[in-house]
Amino acid sequence: MRIKTVMFDLDGTLLPMDQDQFTKYYFGLLAKKLAPYGYNAEQLVSGIWAGTAAMVKNNGSCTNEEAFWKKFCALMGEKVLE
Repeated sequence: MRIKTVMFDLDGTLLPMDQDQFTKYYFGLLAKKLAPYGYNAEQLVSGIWAGTAAMVKNNGSCTNEEAFWKKFCALMGEKVLE
């Protein structure tokens, strides 16, 4: 039998999970991966949360991607797009 579908349950819809534990672990690994490129872990995580909040508040005047990057770059600097 060939696998046709793979499901990722990142929000605990299918299986119970501790969202706080997941995000702390995930962001910790992400910060560790980006540290060699000069990113400060605390600033990076704050920027991601701020970008996420900008998407939630998006009134439809731009895409969620644009809302995220506008806020994230405002906090982290334009160098992140290089």
